[in-house]
Amino acid sequence: MALIDSLHLTGEIRDRESSEWSAEGTVAHEVREMCLDFGLDPSHFVGAVISADGFTYTVDDEMADHLQPGIDWVREHTGAPLVEIRVDLSAWLPGQFGTCDTGWLEDFLLSTTALYVSDLKYGAGVPVEAVGTKQLRLYALGVWEYLGRPHVEKVVLNIDQPRAGGMKYWDITLPELLAFGEEMKLVYAKIEAGDVEFAPGDKACRWCPVKDVEGGCPARNAWVINMIVDAFEDLEGDEPKLIDGITITPERRWHIVKHTSVIRSWLAKQHEDSLNAAINGNPDPGSKAIDGDLGDRYFKDAKKAEELLEAALGDKAFKPRNLIGITEIEKLVKPGKRKKGHPETWDALLKLVDRPPGKPKLVPAEHPRPALVPLADQFDDLD
Repeated sequence: MALIDSLHLTGEIRDRESSEWSAEGTVAHEVREMCLDFGLDPSHFVGAVISADGFTYTVDDEMADHLQPGIDWVREHTGAPLVEIRVDLSAWLPGQFGTCDTGWLEDFLLSTTALYVSDLKYGAGVPVEAVGTKQLRLYALGVWEYLGRPHVEKVVLNIDQPRAGGMKYWDITLPELLAFGEEMKLVYAKIEAGDVEFAPGDKACRWCPVKDVEGGCPARNAWVINMIVDAFEDLEGDEPKLIDGITITPERRWHIVKHTSVIRSWLAKQHEDSLNAAINGNPDPGSKAIDGDLGDRYFKDAKKAEELLEAALGDKAFKPRNLIGITEIEKLVKPGKRKKGHPETWDALLKLVDRPPGKPKLVPAEHPRPALVPLADQFDDLD
C-alpha cells in the first residue's frame, strides 16, 4: 500500500495530523475553487475569515497575489474548468479514487487537442516538480476517464506552487499516459499478491507515519544505516573510526551528502528513542538518563521586572529600537488591490532594498538552475 499512500489517494490511508500549514493550504484551495467556479478573483476574498482543519485563517493580499497567476492561466485555456472533482481510478487501481483540483479539455475548431490537469501546491517548504510526478498522471487518467476517454493529442500537466517555483509544466502524449496506467496495474497486482518491495527514500518516507513509531521502519533503518556504515572503517568499540574522505568514491560521497537531512533526522529519532528508554527504566546497554542543564533564565513577572529595572536604570533598561523585518514591512506598507498601503514609501524603500549573493549549494544534477562555472573556465577564450 506504500504506493497508494504516497499519492494521497483513497480513504484507506491513515489520517494525518492537521497543522497550521496544512490548514492554510486548505484555505488556499477553497479560495481557488470559488474563484474558478464563480468567476471571482482572490482579491474578493481578502479579509475573509475561513476555518479549516480546526484552524482559522484570514485571507490576505499575499495569498491573493500568490493565487491569481495560476487562476489566470486556467482562464486563458478554458472558461469552464472542472474544479475539485472526484475521479475514479478503478480501471488502473481497483477501488481507488482521487480529488483533482482542476481539469479540462481544450478544443480547437471542434477537434479536441489537449487534456489539461492543474494541481495547486501552496506549501513553500518542499518544491514539487511537474515532470515525472505520479500523482498528476493518476489525476490525468481519472479526468480522462471522467470525460469519457476522449482522443487527445497531448496531456498538459501543471503544478501551481506559487511559493516554491511558481508554475511548472510537463507535456506528455496520451499513449505515454496510458502506458503509465498499465504500469500502475502491474504495481497494484503485486501489492494485492503480497509481493511488496520496499523502496525507502527521502520522498517515499517523508510522510510515512511508520518511521516515527518506536523502532521505526526496518527497511528505512537498513537504508540509512547502509549509508552511514560506508563512512566508517570500524563501528565497533567506543570510538568508531571514520574513513578518510578521499577514499570514498565521488558517487558515494554525493549519495551520502544528498541524504544528509534524512540521516540527521534518523539519528535524532534514535537519540529520542534511546533517551525515552532510559527515562522509562530500560536504558540501552551502556547508557543512562540524567537531569539536564538548567534552561535559560526568565522573569516570572515580566511587568514587575520592567518596573524595577526602569526605576533603577532608566532608559538603559531597554534595548535600542529595531526596525521590523522586510517581510513584515511588505505586508504593512506595500499597496494591494484591497489595501491602500503607503505607495510612495514602498517605492522609495524598494530603491534601498538589496540582497547579498547566495552561497553556493549542492543540488541534484537535474536541478533547473545552471551549474556554476569554475573561475578558470570563464577565461578559456583569452589568449
